[in-house]
Amino acid sequence: MDRTTMAGDTVLLTLISALVRSACAATVSHDFNIGWVTANPDGAFDRPTIGINGQWPNPRIDANVGDTVLINVHNDLGNQSTSLHFHGLYMNGSTHMDGPAQVSQCAIPPGSSFTYNFTINQPGTYWYHSHTQSQYPDGLRAPLIIHDPDSPFKDQYDEEIVVSLSDWYHDQMADLIPAFMSKGNPTGAEPVPQAALMNDTQNLTVPVQPGKTYLFRLVNMAAFAGQYVWIEGHNISIVEVDGVYTEPAEASMIYISAAQRYSFLVKTRNDTMSNFAIVGSMDTSLFDTLPADLNYNVTGWLVYDASKPLSPPATLDTFAPSTT
Repeated sequence: MDRTTMAGDTVLLTLISALVRSACAATVSHDFNIGWVTANPDGAFDRPTIGINGQWPNPRIDANVGDTVLINVHNDLGNQSTSLHFHGLYMNGSTHMDGPAQVSQCAIPPGSSFTYNFTINQPGTYWYHSHTQSQYPDGLRAPLIIHDPDSPFKDQYDEEIVVSLSDWYHDQMADLIPAFMSKGNPTGAEPVPQAALMNDTQNLTVPVQPGKTYLFRLVNMAAFAGQYVWIEGHNISIVEVDGVYTEPAEASMIYISAAQRYSFLVKTRNDTMSNFAIVGSMDTSLFDTLPADLNYNVTGWLVYDASKPLSPPATLDTFAPSTT
């Protein structure tokens, strides 16, 4: 077979794959009523939080490559306009659906509605959040996952697990932002959060089975804080960063900045003798001060056996994220 024939076959296969995806494409629809709810994810106290359909945490959006996404948004905040941005998506051909208020659209006034309508052609791990004022640190954010039937890693794992990281403020942004922007803050020091969250909680448990491989999709939805992340007793193999597939890179710890995303494979152990901590630790070097009420660590667990204890993570003297 000559090179011309091989090139022609490659083009033909690509076209067939695109036609199959187009034929299988679906419309993913959601109705989002955005309004105030009460939440207390770190157990400190209740505070007003921006939820969707009367609940918080907010719903994850899942779609496949080639799908059309319809998000019907109604603003029930009462006292604020809003908009949604789908972070990391190029929005080719639909930039008016990108969401930044006063850039690609007018903000959605209280009591009004807007429909986001776009087709997704990018696989990977993303998230959506408010792009009006400072609403997403007040809770208006959640993961957005675009599944890929043609992923080069599709046959290398048994199950997907989505994990979000975030920083949590006890005060609302309406109080924090004026102080941040004032003359009384000449160095521009950002507000320091009170707590780190993992899947919007501080006691996440992830049931796993021995001898299996899991694809973790990790999203840092923080307003400010990067985090160091590791799973005790397990190495990870990074296969995607910010929606781009990578050559597999082995690591024992990663550093994930605000708004960044990683996907990595985790091979579970063959025994169920212990459960293992999933640890996130905020990068405190980013903070100008370290308040006494700062809880910069968050722990979840890989649960092999629910009858066994959830041991606290071991103490680390230094952070050393690296890949090989």
